[in-house]
Amino acid sequence: MEALWNNLDRIMNDLLKQWNVPGISIALVQDGKILDVRGYGKRDLEQDLPMTGDTVMPIGSVTKSFTALLLGMLADEGKLDFDRPVRDYIPWLKLWDPVTTERATTRDLLCHRTGVPRYDMQVAFNALKDRKEQVGTFQYLQPSADFRTVLQYSNQMVTLAGYLAEVLTGQTWEELVKERILQPLGMDHSDFEVDSLTKYEDTSKGYVFTGTGHMEAGYMRLNALAPAGGIVSSASDMAKYTLFQLGDGTWNGKRLISRETLDMMHTRQMIGSPYFWSFEELQAADYGLCWFTDIYRGRKMVSHGGNTNGFSTQLTLLPESGFGMAALSNATSSFSVNALSNILSDMVLGVADMPDWNARYQKIFSDMMAGAMEGAKQRAEAKVPGTSPSHPLAEYCGTFRSPGFGSFTIEERDGGLTGTWNGFDAIFTHYHYDCWDLTLPFMGAVLPARFEADESGHIGSLLVSLEPAPGIDPVAFRKG
Repeated sequence: MEALWNNLDRIMNDLLKQWNVPGISIALVQDGKILDVRGYGKRDLEQDLPMTGDTVMPIGSVTKSFTALLLGMLADEGKLDFDRPVRDYIPWLKLWDPVTTERATTRDLLCHRTGVPRYDMQVAFNALKDRKEQVGTFQYLQPSADFRTVLQYSNQMVTLAGYLAEVLTGQTWEELVKERILQPLGMDHSDFEVDSLTKYEDTSKGYVFTGTGHMEAGYMRLNALAPAGGIVSSASDMAKYTLFQLGDGTWNGKRLISRETLDMMHTRQMIGSPYFWSFEELQAADYGLCWFTDIYRGRKMVSHGGNTNGFSTQLTLLPESGFGMAALSNATSSFSVNALSNILSDMVLGVADMPDWNARYQKIFSDMMAGAMEGAKQRAEAKVPGTSPSHPLAEYCGTFRSPGFGSFTIEERDGGLTGTWNGFDAIFTHYHYDCWDLTLPFMGAVLPARFEADESGHIGSLLVSLEPAPGIDPVAFRKG
């Protein structure tokens, strides 16, 4: 560990430079003690404010482990059976697949094996304010795999689990997490949703690296989907949470959850190998209850990452070494925190010949960008030149609605089509015939879209490819 302390500043400063990350705050714990909490870089580039260990920012999907922890507490109290169908508790629940509707359990929801893929566009652009209403939209999420066959990450299914806690207790998910987790652990700089950041002086803006500089990213409001990613916190608070996850379920002499239930959450529930990536050091990459449960260099590693617009987080536990780290960065989808996790884990494990983890993750990132560019190239090559829309542009205007995804409002402007999707800017660029490229600036996304005529020959629907998983149909938005 001495080598870690002697080199930590160098490691962190190199990380910021290599990944073009404005700032990272980090918490390190071991053997029941907080070793260090530090900030590096800037939390606000315009005002030149330093990142600190107390800087509050979104932690994204690390929130899921809080939701699982809450449900584990309810299970210990006999209010929940992890293996009882959720519909026994929520009789009106309806998912796309009737078998999944009838049989899906809380365990299925928390280990991502319902067959429902990510549907990130619904999370970003149709996060409703009412949680029950949001759960009602899940019946429109087409699965891409059979029930209990593959690990497919789903923010919506964890949100359903969070709503289940509300049904069981009569309290909101936010009230429950605050009362049962944040307050007992003394996490005084942790709250829900980005609007709560106004409570704190030490907060961070989020950024996207454009290739030449940093652009401020808009905060993502998850609203009803908060159980999947809506907590804001600081490295100093996450140090306490990391210590608790490495412990026996007690905090300051008070038992919050049984050791058996806590350990179960850290134990494989669904096979996922390989999931995001494959390294020779990673012998297994599976999933527990809102935790990745890996075998890393022959040792158990429990971890979870988090990404929201402008922020990336990583929490990693090495239970056999009593070590844990939490890293919070203000950069969109940055693998910097993943590289840091591997670097620190190798140092704790005493690896003599450590690979260049930054280079490995940079290669993954480069391959992803190359794949995206190749996809764009293939789409450009497939374009049929010289075509025009089949109807006057005015016919493509109006409001197009989908029961699970909200509405597009489209108007003609400067000889083209533009508008909004649930209040977010949406720009349509003609591709060929009645096919268009839909640009969503908030997420920097470009999606295939096409218009179709109804029986009367008029434009009656807009079909948008919102989920890239194989076998998923475009979502139909009906005009009127």
